[in-house]
Amino acid sequence: MSARDLSVAVCGAGPAGLAAALRLHSAGASVTVFDAAPHAGGRTRTDAADGWRIDPGVQLYSASYARFFGLLGAAGAGALAERSPGRDALWRKGRAHEVVYGSPTSMLASGALPLQLKLRMGAQYLPYLQRHGGDLDLGALERAAAAGLDAESIAAWGRRELGRDFVDLLAAPLLATLYGTLPDEASAGFYHALGRQGLNLEVRALRGGADGFCRAAADRLREAGAALHLSTPVSEVHTAEDGVQVSGEGWNERFGAAVVALPAPEAHRVAKFLTPEAAKTLHGVSVRPAASLALLLDRPAGVRWFGLSFAPGEARNVAAVCVQENKVGGLVPPGKGLLVVFALPDAARRLLGATADDALALLLPDVARALPGVDRAVVGARFYDWRDGWTIFSPGSLGRLPALRSLAWDSAPRAVLAGDWMYAPTVEGAVTSGLAAADRLLSRVA
Repeated sequence: MSARDLSVAVCGAGPAGLAAALRLHSAGASVTVFDAAPHAGGRTRTDAADGWRIDPGVQLYSASYARFFGLLGAAGAGALAERSPGRDALWRKGRAHEVVYGSPTSMLASGALPLQLKLRMGAQYLPYLQRHGGDLDLGALERAAAAGLDAESIAAWGRRELGRDFVDLLAAPLLATLYGTLPDEASAGFYHALGRQGLNLEVRALRGGADGFCRAAADRLREAGAALHLSTPVSEVHTAEDGVQVSGEGWNERFGAAVVALPAPEAHRVAKFLTPEAAKTLHGVSVRPAASLALLLDRPAGVRWFGLSFAPGEARNVAAVCVQENKVGGLVPPGKGLLVVFALPDAARRLLGATADDALALLLPDVARALPGVDRAVVGARFYDWRDGWTIFSPGSLGRLPALRSLAWDSAPRAVLAGDWMYAPTVEGAVTSGLAAADRLLSRVA
């Protein structure tokens, strides 16, 4: 059988699933995409509300995401990407200190850090990142494990090597804001890979919203004759002698092959073709809820920075606030404002399944302390939650990634898994997994 004779079901219309679908389609396969949500994108979705365009999850994309931007161009949407200023702030001791967040060199120049930590950063941490540069690749985190950098948490490493301020003022805000993770549970190797990337940090936004890639990919697939079934949850994927059977409530279809591109717990539930070893390993992938609250304002927020992160103890329930009018044009009506507020991990867990009013009551007090008077400017609120929003890359997990991929790809000849949990908890990690899963599938039918 050649790829042109192959029909493939792709379960999941997030970046991983759509990357796999594009690769399979380009090889000539007939592709059908299923997703439980009424929209493509997963946590990269963009929600329209009375002239506001809300990005409740993913905000910006690192310019280093080569596979992501390659596919964005291949989908005909490369022109959507626009460099974002990268001006952020850290809230410490009752005020916002501007930084280019995630960049160690910028942090050295910021008033957010005490002098002693700046000296240690310049003398120890930046040379450390340079020295281990070849081991710190977000696209191949197993290299950090091979170099012995995955045995402890970044909290343990940081307190020993650079002091508590490193953990509280650098590691904690970045991890909570971008990865829903606490320093005590994050692999030191994973954080160092983030720090290495930050040495040359450039971020891009997508005009029209963060779902630009997924919208363009879905449109390209539809134009080429692929079928996209949204609001269509898949309950089971079984392997059969000559292919796979995909089923949901009241329906089932046969395909030649399948890609299950879902968060690890959902993949564990749906993929009935997994070997016992693969199922056990997948069950061990650590995830946690994510939650955000969009605040529609009758005026701009009136600050220069885009993202405000909070040092530990400075906010009870909020990890970060992102000012959408400072990200890229066209997301906010003229003269208005839009904030997206991200909950700290424990608050996100408590908010799972909550209403917008519940989230407003819990999160707005922290926002109002940083932006006095913003509570009086709120004219609308929308709440978003994801049960499996974050994958936690804990100490020891990086070295297991190659084996996890192998089990996810080799449990059945005509069915494979994809997801950011195989590579890194980023959009680039998701796209990389989707492309790799499609290639693995195609290699078996060529």
